Amino acid sequence: MIEADANLFLFLNTLFSTPIASAFFLQITHLGNGWTQVAIVVPAMLLLSPKKLRSHLAALILASVVSGLLVSGIKVAVNRPRPPEYFAAKDIPIHTPGRLPTSRSFPSGHTQTAVVTATYLSCLYPMLSPIFILLAVLVGISRIALGVHFPLDVLAGAVIGAGFAVLAFKLNLARLRRQNKPV
Repeated sequence: MIEADANLFLFLNTLFSTPIASAFFLQITHLGNGWTQVAIVVPAMLLLSPKKLRSHLAALILASVVSGLLVSGIKVAVNRPRPPEYFAAKDIPIHTPGRLPTSRSFPSGHTQTAVVTATYLSCLYPMLSPIFILLAVLVGISRIALGVHFPLDVLAGAVIGAGFAVLAFKLNLARLRRQNKPV
């Protein structure tokens, strides 16, 4: 499985190694940063629906933080090297146009952050879910295109993010209903 993951990485990393793709993914990957998301999501929700912001922001932040802590713990426990280190040992060059993180590879924290937010917001604003999901998928692809994560890292980050988002959303809805507050 690790070999298949490495081969898929090489295929995708090479596929997206053009200057235009690199420039695009160097920008889109920032959507997996928690502070970037706060700077975008909070003002957008404030404009769209201040009541939903008040009712859901804490649950969204909690889902993001708790799933982020889980991802950090798994990174330490699994201790998987990032692609540049893995392929350097095999003397295989890869495309790495950006800054290389120093933490371990599995799972992808940027993907987890993007997916937890995209999933929670998709539950909250179903009509906009294609946009949220597309942006999260692009963040996941960016991590491979930039040479910093394997596909399984991205998949694991996405599963963790989505799971925590759905759980937080459902628990928050139950809490709001118990308190007779607007959903």
